[in-house]
Amino acid sequence: MNPKLVIFDVDGLMLDTEARWQEAWQKVGERYCIEDLGTKTFLKCVGRTGKVVEDTIKEELKTKNVDSSILLAECRTLGMQLLDEKIDVKPGVYELLDFLDKNGIQKAVATTTKRSLTIERLTRVNLINRFDYVLCGDEVVKRKPNPEIYQKVLKYFDVSPKDALVLEDSFVGVEAAYKAQIPCIMVPDLLPPQSKQKKETVAIVSSLKDVMKYLKIN
Repeated sequence: MNPKLVIFDVDGLMLDTEARWQEAWQKVGERYCIEDLGTKTFLKCVGRTGKVVEDTIKEELKTKNVDSSILLAECRTLGMQLLDEKIDVKPGVYELLDFLDKNGIQKAVATTTKRSLTIERLTRVNLINRFDYVLCGDEVVKRKPNPEIYQKVLKYFDVSPKDALVLEDSFVGVEAAYKAQIPCIMVPDLLPPQSKQKKETVAIVSSLKDVMKYLKIN
């Protein structure tokens, strides 16, 4: 691959936020004696936001004597507290960005997370100035797996899908890239890839460091 543009997801790909969210869900689950809240239920919500998460929790807890909206609010509050305390950068992020800079390849962010949080977190880990463009979940109408966010990034750079590359960790992110017809390399985080993700990607690697070997620079 010789892309003109590489588009990065954020949560679970560049920043180890999903692990902090999972920790929050597990701790809240323990308060309510729901042992699998941080495993089974949380993993069904990875990469998703808003009503999809609310509906998933409601369905998962329908046999429990728990108000799902209150429980979700507690998960969100604790998760934000944990993320305020610490965010780790995933292995290979800085090395890959340096490689792309050295070879003059444009870089963008396309994340489901809202802009204020994205800017704050990327600034905190000295990544915000490494990107040419940042597009966030509250700046599009439809969320991943809808391809809108990736299509808007392509339009901004006036780049065709075949000349771009998406880096994603989540199932919904991979699907969004696939629907946008952009080649995608998956770097799985909490969920191992299934046959669907193997079909929708050009490669699946264990670290962002591994992405560089797939890039052919003229």
